[in-house]
Amino acid sequence: MQGIKMRIKELEPGMVLMDDIYCPQTGILLLKAGTVLRRALLRALQKNNPDLYCYACRSSAISRNEEILAVKADPAAAENLSLEEVSGKENWENRPLFPPGFVDREAGEIYAQACRVFNKIYSGRKIKPYLRELYNVIESLVGKLLIHPEMMIYVALLKKIDNSTFSHAVNVCVFSAFLGKVAGIKEPLLKELALAGIMHDIGKMDIPVEIWRKKGRLTLLEFNKVKEHSLYSYFRLANIDQVDMQTLMGVLQHHERLDGSGYPHGLKNDELHLWSKILGIADVFDAYTSERSYRKAYSYHQGLEHLRQNSARFDSKLLNIFIRSLSFFPIGSRVLLNTGENGIVMGIHKHYPYRPIIRVAKKDGSGEKLIDLAESRSVFIEKLL
Repeated sequence: MQGIKMRIKELEPGMVLMDDIYCPQTGILLLKAGTVLRRALLRALQKNNPDLYCYACRSSAISRNEEILAVKADPAAAENLSLEEVSGKENWENRPLFPPGFVDREAGEIYAQACRVFNKIYSGRKIKPYLRELYNVIESLVGKLLIHPEMMIYVALLKKIDNSTFSHAVNVCVFSAFLGKVAGIKEPLLKELALAGIMHDIGKMDIPVEIWRKKGRLTLLEFNKVKEHSLYSYFRLANIDQVDMQTLMGVLQHHERLDGSGYPHGLKNDELHLWSKILGIADVFDAYTSERSYRKAYSYHQGLEHLRQNSARFDSKLLNIFIRSLSFFPIGSRVLLNTGENGIVMGIHKHYPYRPIIRVAKKDGSGEKLIDLAESRSVFIEKLL
């Protein structure tokens, strides 16, 4: 079928692109040939590049087929698809998000402030009015990571924020910046990587609210609309002059995978930007170890195993660095084992940071004992306490 050459502002919902569309300012691939132009996606495209030329044609057989099929939103299908409405109306300004006596008050406050700024962006549905606050909190967060990385990681792993959308955004910011740090990325770029982390899912607020409220299975059309959120995130950030192109690449591609199984474009291997590879690992790990409306949170042990089992989808070097370097359980932290025992972390193995040495009380009450999780392979940590 031959397409018609027209400006993007002349396109109509339901049309199908006959060639790829690249951003004229950055050269980034935005939409691939064969993309069906739904109303919301077309509106975002026309807002950014109205006079760009492309080839498109009409199609009458696509929407019906999409509507009658259904998919289940679960970790295997969507990894971190959280079908939960985000109101953005919570009063977080003076709300204590961590208990008194928290292990590191500064880290806790930085985390809480990041959530508050993200809440303002979601409530106002705009980014620019809060850019200064956003960059200030990112500077504090990256500064803390450079000095005491274990404290910011500990805060992210506690997952004490009620709103999963906000905590997920900040957690991905923390995990991405940490992985970037240990992978050798310097401080100025770490701040841009952290920005990509906290803003990676901002396009979710452009997904129809009825999809977030829906219980049960999504139609294929609804599922495809949700998968467009990374494009909406890109479009929202592309309008801001201060945002670096690497940040845009990371946001747009954070669901792409090395084996081509990701979206929105099914890119492979070297087609993926470094930052999208980092965000992808952080995104999946936090999603897998967080509670969702349709399942309970998996343990950190299970989250790592999930990444290992799907290692073909991720950059092996970055994945190995993430697993080796992330000391999930700082010395002195209290943990719950899968045996039901509570314990205290006494030591951490350099090459197995997620399998530390734990001190627990003996079951007969005669004292305490040490369990080396690197040797006791059937025992693992369920969660931090």
